[in-house]
Amino acid sequence: MKRTFLVFLIALAALCVGLLIYTSTRTEALYINQWTATLSGHSLKSFLQDLFSGLTYPSWFVYSLPDGLWMMALMLVIMMIWNFKFNSQSIPWYIGTFLAGILFEAGQAFQWVSGTFDIIDLCFLCIGALLPILFTFLKTRVWQTA
Repeated sequence: MKRTFLVFLIALAALCVGLLIYTSTRTEALYINQWTATLSGHSLKSFLQDLFSGLTYPSWFVYSLPDGLWMMALMLVIMMIWNFKFNSQSIPWYIGTFLAGILFEAGQAFQWVSGTFDIIDLCFLCIGALLPILFTFLKTRVWQTA
């Protein structure tokens, strides 16, 4: 129970950091910024943009890191549902989650999904999906036997 709550907090933190990056650095044209403006009012977005306005960020931080964080959060939730087990029932869900992120980005390349395809986004999606799997695998298979 304690582990599940901690993982839930990590997933929630990843979502919140991704949302903070989007809200404070991206334009009003994004749906997520329109939704947050509707829910919280434009004053929150203005406050966050003013708070971070003097700073410069690398483009991967603004455009790719949120994708990786959100993929990591999704993978953590899927892994929580399957109790961090690797078996014939859970692996298709892990693969499906991973493929959904990749296909979403690939859909942008073919203009099936709105947005701009970026190979760096794809890299961050892969890292975000694989980090929880790698950590869980190492924790259950390697570090427990050492």
